[in-house]
Amino acid sequence: MLMSKIYTDYVNKTAISVPETYIDVKTGESHTVSSKVQEQIEYHSQNSTLIHLLFSALTTYLHPRTINGETEEILFELSEIKKVLQQGTYIQNHSNPLKSTHQKPIESLKGLDLKELEEILDAFGG
Repeated sequence: MLMSKIYTDYVNKTAISVPETYIDVKTGESHTVSSKVQEQIEYHSQNSTLIHLLFSALTTYLHPRTINGETEEILFELSEIKKVLQQGTYIQNHSNPLKSTHQKPIESLKGLDLKELEEILDAFGG
């Protein structure tokens, strides 16, 4: 088991201890600290910008990239839902959803007002 390495930015009075693994606070999953992350921490530590790296990372983590005020992930998911609804099918093969040949009609969507749904999706950029 490796010990944590401590990186210090003396100019801005910032120090960080980098463990071998960390727990993602959003998902609770454990991850290994990648070499790219370690390289960036070391680089910013040496250039007296460690605090800026930390706040940039936290801002990106807490406020994901947006397009015209909407998060990219939401827009992507809405776009995928719209495609599925327009096809009138759902995909059972989750490993390769776009190339699935086994499709089945969505029975629960028969009473759904597709015009209203399309307007909602369009309002969110879908």
